[in-house]
Amino acid sequence: MAPINMSYLDPQTVTLIGMPGLEQVQFWIGFPFFAVCLGALWGNSTLLITIPTERSLHQPRYVFLALLAATDPGLCAATAPKMVALFWFGSCTTAFDACLAQLFCIHTLQGVASGILLAMAFGRCVAVCDPLRRTSILTPSILSRLSGHPSDSAGQPAARSHQNTAPLPFHGQRPLLL
Repeated sequence: MAPINMSYLDPQTVTLIGMPGLEQVQFWIGFPFFAVCLGALWGNSTLLITIPTERSLHQPRYVFLALLAATDPGLCAATAPKMVALFWFGSCTTAFDACLAQLFCIHTLQGVASGILLAMAFGRCVAVCDPLRRTSILTPSILSRLSGHPSDSAGQPAARSHQNTAPLPFHGQRPLLL
């Protein structure tokens, strides 16, 4: 006799438990997490203000650094509110759609950061291997393509997984074949 699968395919909420075994000190664990998020926001906003205003920092490595600094506030905004709600206020449940949106933002921004790091590595490789042609290879149009491409390609796998997990209403009862 075949086993019967009793899993529920349309959850309404997701329950978070925090750190198992540390329920008594979760309030205090929230402070270092919050301090790290505040420090990241402060440091990245300092970079995002300094790099565009200082003319000597308009070089490819600093442009990539500014792009990398722009992804961190998004990661903090995607994770910190629910983390603070869980650790400080004991809010253990979240809507399933909100959980999927948070996962989408985290994975997309992580993919963008990974793509920016790859572009930074390419820029360093060009600077080391062919320093005399660096300015002719890393033109502003190439820099814009390198910096714009990670955001395009990073969201595609996350969007596909979100689409497979929570089908959109216009799909109706028909399964989505990808």
